[in-house]
Amino acid sequence: MLTYYKLYTIISNWALKNKGEPDTFHIMKKCGLSHKIRYLVFILFISFSSMAYGDEVNEMPSYYQTLIDRLSQERFDFEFLSKLLRDSRAGFIPELTMISLISRETPEAYAQFLSPESILLAKKFLHQNLKILRQMEQQFNVDKEVIVVILLVESRFGENIGKYRVIPTLASMALMGSTEILQKTYLSFQEINPELSCEWIEGLAKRKAEWAYQELKCFLKIVQNEKIDPLEVFGSYAGAMGMPQFIPSSYLTYAVSKNSLERWLLSKEEAIFSIGNYLKSHGWKKNLTMNQKKQILYRYNQSDPYVETILQVAQKIKSQSPNSKPQINTNNQLPKSR
Repeated sequence: MLTYYKLYTIISNWALKNKGEPDTFHIMKKCGLSHKIRYLVFILFISFSSMAYGDEVNEMPSYYQTLIDRLSQERFDFEFLSKLLRDSRAGFIPELTMISLISRETPEAYAQFLSPESILLAKKFLHQNLKILRQMEQQFNVDKEVIVVILLVESRFGENIGKYRVIPTLASMALMGSTEILQKTYLSFQEINPELSCEWIEGLAKRKAEWAYQELKCFLKIVQNEKIDPLEVFGSYAGAMGMPQFIPSSYLTYAVSKNSLERWLLSKEEAIFSIGNYLKSHGWKKNLTMNQKKQILYRYNQSDPYVETILQVAQKIKSQSPNSKPQINTNNQLPKSR
């Protein structure tokens, strides 16, 4: 008899073998998704897999034609878009249509950053980059400790800037509101909670899809003047990029870049100044109340556990004297942040 757990194992192994995306499991666990929901995500993946790609390597995936037409009407080059989305690296990512709707953050997901090893790692980064951090602090009046902790949590100081190509990530989410995809998503949600109405799911999916479409437009604006291959820019499952994990619209508005997107993605200095610019632009200054700090950090990531973690760790590393060099146990590796 094929039990639920056997079926889950078969689907999971098949997905890992054929998609090469083991980070999907990490993402779903970090977002607090239950075993059953993870199972349903892969059911959704299989239901899309036969339609997500053309029969030929360079055949346009059926979902993308509507997206290209819409972007072309907004004066993006049709040939550029067609070439981009016909590329095999730009394949539709069906599991994101579920993950982006049901992901949630829990305090447990952030507990790793309160560990002694994480605190020592943050202190070490603070010490090694103290000159740049002080320059940023003087220019933007943003606490250097807060910047350090944001970089720790967002990308572990550049070690984990994301494993998803930004273009297919945002393109896949931008199509969540289409009738065909919406129908499959609704049927999957019904297995999780039959009481959820089609109207509620449709409203949520369309809001997420419109957000992703606008971010895709921003990303296309960024790369049109860049030398980097647009399909070789990787980010999170929400399309966030670089050490600070900026979404494309934030990059356009707040990034401090001296050269190019390619350099910015892994530049410590530019990441530090970009976050400083973002926080100052949202009202950060000296002598803020704790509540005011929380409100500004919430704009960076709309998650209460995230905000609480940033402030707690920042307070812990603030007690470290900048003139003493912390030692870190290199034998103990930390879990990766998102």
